[in-house]
Formats: sequence, structure tokens, C-alpha cells
Amino acid sequence: MRHVVRLVIATVLVAAACGGGASSDGAADAAAAAASGGAPVLADPATLTAASITPQELALGDSLFHGLIGATSCQACHGPDGKGGTVAPDLTDSTWLHSDGSFAAIYQQVATGVAQPKQYLGVMPPFGGAPLTPEKHRAVAAYVYTLSHPVAK
Repeated sequence: MRHVVRLVIATVLVAAACGGGASSDGAADAAAAAASGGAPVLADPATLTAASITPQELALGDSLFHGLIGATSCQACHGPDGKGGTVAPDLTDSTWLHSDGSFAAIYQQVATGVAQPKQYLGVMPPFGGAPLTPEKHRAVAAYVYTLSHPVAK
């Protein structure tokens, strides 16, 4: 019974974090996802290097992470500073539960989500539950990468 209660709480938290607010670019993101058949358009892993991250990309990723644009807010589960909580892990340290913490691995994790968390209550739907354009997908992954891997800006 306790497991069911945790699952319900996690589902409610994820729905609140991922949900609901449509924004002016939410329609564009949905159209981009529909145009690709709903399948993620993934970047070549060789292009996902720390040296390739731009200040503009970080600014966009920061806005997405904090829910300032788009229909999701990573901070709802990972905290405004990315240090996690009871629902989702800390993104600022060197411990990565579902990948090796590389830019390419974080990018892939954003695409696939986390259906079966190893230590936390919350699941993460693919793309945080929001249809992300390839540009926004890369930007949020870049921002998350820089939370634990400082890069020259």
C-alpha cells in the first residue's frame, strides 16, 4: 500500500511539473514533434561536446529548466538550483544514477526520461513531459551538463 501511495504522489508531482501551462512556443514544439512523427530527433553524439556549448544555448536551457518558457519545469523536481530533493536527484554533483554524466548521456536521458528511478520517488517522462524542438532539447541538456561540469562561457 505504501508503494502505491508513493507512486500516486510521484505521478501527481510529475504531472504538476510537466503539465500544464501552454505557452506561445508550446504549439511550435508540438508541431515540431508531430512533424517528426512524434519520434525524437537526436543529435549526432559527436557534436555533443562541452566545447560546442554556446552562451545562447545555456541561456535557452536555463529558461527551459526553470519553466520560464515551454510547458515544463525541470526545477519542479530537481530544485531551482538543480540540487534535487525527495523526488529527483541532484544534478550538480558527480553522482549520476542513470548515465555517465557526459553531455551526450544527459542529452539521451532527457530524450528517454527515467521510467524506473533507482533512488527517488519521481519518474521523469521523456523530454520532461514536453514536446521539445531539437534546439530546445540540446539547450536543456547543455544547461544540465554545466550544472556539474563548469564550462568556459
